[in-house]
Amino acid sequence: MGCNTRLADAFIATFSSGGQQRVIVQDGASLIDDSSMFETIRMRRPDFVVNCLVEAGVDRAETDPTKCREINHDLPVRLAIACREFGAALIQLSTDYIFDGQKDIAYFEDDAPNPLNLYGRSRLEAEFDVRNLLDRHIILRVSHLFAPGPRSFIANLLSMGRMANELSMIEDERGCPTSIYDVARVIAALIDQLHAGAGAYGVYHLGCQGDASWFELGECVIAQARQYEDLRVKEFKGISGDSMQGRAKRPRQLILSMSKLLHNFGIQPRSWRQGLAETVERHYKLERGAYERSL
Repeated sequence: MGCNTRLADAFIATFSSGGQQRVIVQDGASLIDDSSMFETIRMRRPDFVVNCLVEAGVDRAETDPTKCREINHDLPVRLAIACREFGAALIQLSTDYIFDGQKDIAYFEDDAPNPLNLYGRSRLEAEFDVRNLLDRHIILRVSHLFAPGPRSFIANLLSMGRMANELSMIEDERGCPTSIYDVARVIAALIDQLHAGAGAYGVYHLGCQGDASWFELGECVIAQARQYEDLRVKEFKGISGDSMQGRAKRPRQLILSMSKLLHNFGIQPRSWRQGLAETVERHYKLERGAYERSL
């Protein structure tokens, strides 16, 4: 589900050692209308349904809670019911924002949640309901996703770096930066193992190895980008997230432990810096492709 998302594109392009056959379900009525969604899954009878559609706007959730809840809670619940009816397993994304960021060390899957904003609450409620509705589920709590392409964190940062001498970046919020391609790789590996008989369903943390602030992540993006173009930006200024008006409250430190994923599936996280370098390279390839198509 979620054919128009970068994660869906990344998942479709990811290699599967188990020879997975993947079918994209078009967005639209099937995501809103229960009968249409049930019919879509009934006709295809998949072994696994991967929901790649999320409302990722943490600030938008505060101003449009209805849409946030529809995508982040209601859709996963409908999918869980349909999967239960037709014998499929559901792979659902959640977020590290279900935690309040007060823990000094890494969060484990059984740590008590305490979301600070509507976005985190909607995702936590979806977790709870999916777990109650469907035994065969994988819930992946992901952290600080980054991707190539228009309107992404990387695209926005490069746009500012081409115009400004100084960029202000948040330095007091830390997480585990994670490439969508690493998420896609892990989902493909999970499906291969579950299809082969692994029964370790449940909740897992997923992120790249290492942690960083938005300030550090931004510096790394610009450093990688200088391999492809000269940027105007020369300096970075560290600011507090609380200093930005109209911004939803966010946790200060969210480090996720991936030990459960490693123990149950043998999946080792990659360095976020490696994932970022590859993603910046993909971004420039997309930019070049868009430019060539416009000629």
